[in-house]
Amino acid sequence: MNILSLHASDPLLFVDRAMPSDLLEAIKKLEKWDEKALDMANLLISVWSADAIARPNDREGISELQRLIHSALDGLNSSASLPEEYRFRWLEASDMLESRRLNLAYADPEVLLRRRHVPEILQSLLETGNRELPQLDLIKKLGVSAGRVTQLIGNLESCGLVTKRKQGRDILLQLTDIGRKHAASAPKMAAPVTGFRGLLSTDATIQSHVKIGKLIAA
Repeated sequence: MNILSLHASDPLLFVDRAMPSDLLEAIKKLEKWDEKALDMANLLISVWSADAIARPNDREGISELQRLIHSALDGLNSSASLPEEYRFRWLEASDMLESRRLNLAYADPEVLLRRRHVPEILQSLLETGNRELPQLDLIKKLGVSAGRVTQLIGNLESCGLVTKRKQGRDILLQLTDIGRKHAASAPKMAAPVTGFRGLLSTDATIQSHVKIGKLIAA
């Protein structure tokens, strides 16, 4: 039995008592959003998303919240009446969850090494010997977006393959001992593709990162 009411007097009671599936069932019964229901749903989505992102490996919880948000945004009777302000907030929450999902998916170095552009990054760092490589130089060499490189470097750092430190406006990168071993066994990078084909090969899919505070702001 669904215990969650979108018009409960104390929404905080349901943070620990209810689950995303309960909220989804309650939203399905809603014909049109009203202020009290919006406040309730926004609180639960915000808190649950922050908790799922903070947990070490809550892949199932992240997937469940993504299903909840996508259903609330589109496909239900109440979706058309959802104010743009809340639609934007929940899209941000969904972006954060997706970013965390990808980080967890690539937490395994063996999986990460098969990701696009990673072998090229490792080879570029390996070629510097024991010297540090400015991230701006790496971006120019690879010919991909700064955001893409930053995202992949973050994944490599999380796996203990790369270290980074800030120097002025740039970031200096260096392989760890483990990273050097992986780089030595990684396939050699091909010459960069230029011109029109080079533009088509650029991966511009960058996950947005937003602060938790935005989600719970009134």
